[in-house]
Amino acid sequence: MPLMIFSTISLIAVIYFTVKPKHLTTLELAMLIILVIYLDSNIMDIAMLNLERIHLSKNLSDQFSFYCTFILLYPLMIAWNIDHIHTIRLKSVKIVFSLLTILSITAFEGLTNYLKIVKYSSWNWRMDLVQWLSIWLVTYSVHKLFQKLVLKELKQ
Repeated sequence: MPLMIFSTISLIAVIYFTVKPKHLTTLELAMLIILVIYLDSNIMDIAMLNLERIHLSKNLSDQFSFYCTFILLYPLMIAWNIDHIHTIRLKSVKIVFSLLTILSITAFEGLTNYLKIVKYSSWNWRMDLVQWLSIWLVTYSVHKLFQKLVLKELKQ
């Protein structure tokens, strides 16, 4: 059941992200997705292997569900969020929209725990929230730095 749920949600996210008009370049979107995967994989490696706070299920379909969200869903959500906030004018709406994206990722993380895809020990939803907030902030900061560097190069 978890495989069906998360593969369907991930497929819908991929289709929506593909057909939605984008404001960032393909290079920027690829950089965002790769950066989110890199940051999340490092945090998950530390939490799973070194700290032993998160345990992945031994079931193969549960592992596939975990990696489906880990590689597809969460990076697409953050890339879509950063792409979409470029069209929003009000700063408060940008903040609320970004927080809603982070909260929805945290809710998906809670759903993986509820469906026993991952098992938390000394880990909770607040730590997930801090994790995804920090990943979003680092990704957004790197994106802004990337844009400044590209503009600087174009001016020369």
